[in-house]
Amino acid sequence: MASVGWAQVFPPRQPQPSPQPAPYQGQMPAQPPALFQGGVPGTLTKSIPFSVILGDPTKSFIQIGNMRSPLDTNFVLGRGLAGRIALEKYTDELGNGQKAYIHLTGVSNPPIVTTEGTEVRYQFVFPTLQFKTYYKDYSGEGDSALSDLVAEKIIVDLFILPTLDQRHLPTFHSIRIAVTGVVKEASKCTYFFDIIFPENICKAAAEYFKQIQPALENGIREVLLQPQTRAQFEQQMYYVVRGELLSNAGINPMSPAQVEIVQAEFRGTDYVAQYRPRR
Repeated sequence: MASVGWAQVFPPRQPQPSPQPAPYQGQMPAQPPALFQGGVPGTLTKSIPFSVILGDPTKSFIQIGNMRSPLDTNFVLGRGLAGRIALEKYTDELGNGQKAYIHLTGVSNPPIVTTEGTEVRYQFVFPTLQFKTYYKDYSGEGDSALSDLVAEKIIVDLFILPTLDQRHLPTFHSIRIAVTGVVKEASKCTYFFDIIFPENICKAAAEYFKQIQPALENGIREVLLQPQTRAQFEQQMYYVVRGELLSNAGINPMSPAQVEIVQAEFRGTDYVAQYRPRR
């Protein structure tokens, strides 16, 4: 099954260094070494949780669907971190030459945001994920020919590992995603057509969900690691960090003042910067 990533792109900006190669195999990449232990004379220090930099989690969601279009699946994680994924319907061919179709629809709750070591964890919970079934065609008769099913305990765990870019500003290094859940069996699973041709819709839905899991994991990861998505995030993140640092210095963020970041590092998932305001 193909997974197609899409993300809105901002107007061109100055070229940035290529992102670090993402995902490692079984071993967490080392964080940058501590750049400072004490204060640098003439500088201010500010700590900003990376979860704050990512944005308001109450506006984050993942919507899974392909009833109207393969691109019904979309997500919003934070500042500039949004996109669409193509999920195809499931088609099962019966022995009588007809086909059964399964579509998906469901929306997550806002994520539970926690920290896990050096990563920020977004945990999205889906109250229900519905598997909508049809037999032969999309008529009323085809709609009622098979049972619809639901998946329970659907959880999408997304881990974001922060790092520093060449300007000592925060960005993200890599993304880890895991999708878990179980398709609940219907009261009736097996249907017979033309007397002798069975269709086990519960088995078909379970097989479909097995295909959906890696498609979601890979699709979301690919969108988030696209250069356009990273550039979009970094453009919005810059103004957030600038505003936090200027406010910490008692300067109105709406002023033309800038900040010179002297040194920076991540302590866990907190971005810590030593800087000088520049009026």
